[in-house]
Amino acid sequence: MKRKALVTICFFIMCAAICTPSIAASTEAFALHYNAAQNYLMQNQYSSAIVEFRKALRINYLDNSARVGIVNAYLARATFYANQQKDFEKAANDFRSALFYLKIYPDNEQTVQNSAAMITSAAENLNQCLKVISFDTTSGARYKKAEELRASGNLSAAAYEFSKAAENQKLTADSNTQIADLFKHLGNEPRSADYYKAALELKPADGLLRMKYARTLDKLGRYDEAVVQYNEALANSRGDMEILYALERIYLKKLAVTPSDAELNANIGAIKQAQGDFETALSYYGKAEKLNPSNITTRLNVGTLFQQRKEYQKAIQSYDSVLTLYPNNTQALLYKAQVYKEMGDNNTALNLYKRILSIDPNNAGAKAEIGDVMKNSLEPAEYLAFLKKSGSAGEIYDYAYKLHQENKIDDAINAYKASIEKDSSRVDAYVNLAICYSAKNNYADAISILNTARAKFPANNLVLKTLQNVQSDSTSTKLAEAAKSYENKDYQQAIQQYLAINPATEDSVLGIAASYQALKDYNSAIEYYKKAEQINPKNAEIPYYIGYLYSEQQNWTLAENYLKKAIGLNPQSEAKELLTYVEQNGAISILNEGIELYEQNNYQNALIKFNNVLQKEATNAYAYYYRGLIYDEQKQTKLAINDYLNVLKYSNEFPIANYMLAVDYDTLNNYNEAFKYYQTFITSYTTDDEYLKYAKSRIEELRPFVNRGGNDIKR
Repeated sequence: MKRKALVTICFFIMCAAICTPSIAASTEAFALHYNAAQNYLMQNQYSSAIVEFRKALRINYLDNSARVGIVNAYLARATFYANQQKDFEKAANDFRSALFYLKIYPDNEQTVQNSAAMITSAAENLNQCLKVISFDTTSGARYKKAEELRASGNLSAAAYEFSKAAENQKLTADSNTQIADLFKHLGNEPRSADYYKAALELKPADGLLRMKYARTLDKLGRYDEAVVQYNEALANSRGDMEILYALERIYLKKLAVTPSDAELNANIGAIKQAQGDFETALSYYGKAEKLNPSNITTRLNVGTLFQQRKEYQKAIQSYDSVLTLYPNNTQALLYKAQVYKEMGDNNTALNLYKRILSIDPNNAGAKAEIGDVMKNSLEPAEYLAFLKKSGSAGEIYDYAYKLHQENKIDDAINAYKASIEKDSSRVDAYVNLAICYSAKNNYADAISILNTARAKFPANNLVLKTLQNVQSDSTSTKLAEAAKSYENKDYQQAIQQYLAINPATEDSVLGIAASYQALKDYNSAIEYYKKAEQINPKNAEIPYYIGYLYSEQQNWTLAENYLKKAIGLNPQSEAKELLTYVEQNGAISILNEGIELYEQNNYQNALIKFNNVLQKEATNAYAYYYRGLIYDEQKQTKLAINDYLNVLKYSNEFPIANYMLAVDYDTLNNYNEAFKYYQTFITSYTTDDEYLKYAKSRIEELRPFVNRGGNDIKR
């Protein structure tokens, strides 16, 4: 199917993308989404392109080609909304999103500078849209709008509005925090860290914000920076380190008075251990143990220190030294179990936890940790069976979520189902279950579970939003599958796949039409193009396609009607070029019909045809010639003369028109003009026939009277 290049119309002016695409991510998933997005963009299926580019960027946020692609898709859809649908609210949101990916998303100032022209153009277009919808551009209003956009899932547009709100100093910190959160949702952690840092500089006492920044740095592997922030958060929130240092000063003063106090030495060792000064801690623990060999707390602390240093065998030796004296010491058993758990020996750890619970059934530490060990040592089905029997709905849900994060989709589905069976009041379980089904392209079950959730939680926006997204992804997936069949030239398969999309969309119906067109079944193609036109009567390309197909069928009248409709919707449409061709061929067709009627002496209908031709093509010499002949037959000599003059004006292929003019002027007794045109005729007409002979003889008859005004010449 022929597609036109992206242009803007009306009062919008937009630049094309000027970046050279970077090498696409090597992952198969990225390539799948990126290629699908490019195909959608080539077919002007902008919404589907945006969905796929966004998925590609979540896989590789660094890929510049995907960023450029999503910018183009947003700009193209914005232009479509504004110019064709006149929906300036939607257009504004898409221009916001485009500006976000142009101006805010990159972490390289040079990249932003390279897009300066596009940024300026998009900003101007956005401002025009905002003006049309009377948008309040005060900082407070922009912040509120950003919150609305974020709530509706339009994250990139929300981030742009937060950036505008941030221009107000009172809103800068909160706006930057919001932008950082949105970058995290979009999968761009480095830019998220940049904005958390900027917000934290304005709100250094915000512990929650500092923890967000620390976690982001941690996730990025910027561990040194993360440690600084974790420590800051610890100090700002609980003051633990300050307390430890205060205790250290107190104990050191007491130890100076009583240096042989084993407990003081042990306490200072514990403080040093908490501070991470393990060697000094070991030194104090050693003094304490010499002073009081029977103090098992010191040995336990030494064990935890080795455990912290991941010197697991030394830690086990310390715990065993306690267990040798006190075999049922649950604290030593718990620490020892934790060591084996850290070492990955879950079976030994599990046996130790069971032993603790046999000694102390209510041991909180063992009860809390045995589940984690079982979770890591048992197969998902086995652990889920355990949770169904002895776990809570919350524990089952948490396990389902863990499996979901690990991309163990089938196991996660079973766990979410078990969670719902145990407690059907948790909406997240329904939503995540549906997301798992969607991940397997099982959209029917995903939609079914969300419809169940919608009936149970009718006012829950998360359910409604997820249902919309799943339905959209279902349609996008089906469209992608059909498009792949189309690309593989399996047009019948593509038609069946497009027909299976229910309810039908503009893209699906256009896909059916394009498939029929590829099969040369133009009647069926036209039928479905017309159905697509009913869905979106403002899409200027659809009447262009219909007009093109009618031109292929040489139905010039209908082709002309639809091409004019396309131009009416988009004055820049390439239908203008095709219309010229159609009008020319339409005029030829009508002309031939008129000539046939003339030859049948059906002058009245022939005259209508020739008039139609001249309405379309005012320089058509053939139409003037035959209309002149009809006027001669109707004795309308002056009208005939006018048409013959037009014949000579627009063509040199009709020397006979000179003869017809001479005869008509002769009829009107205008002998000077008659003589002139007879002479012109005999100089240009080479066939020796009765016309030439008559013209020559008539010239001789008229010669004595030319320019004398005589009127007594006989014919």
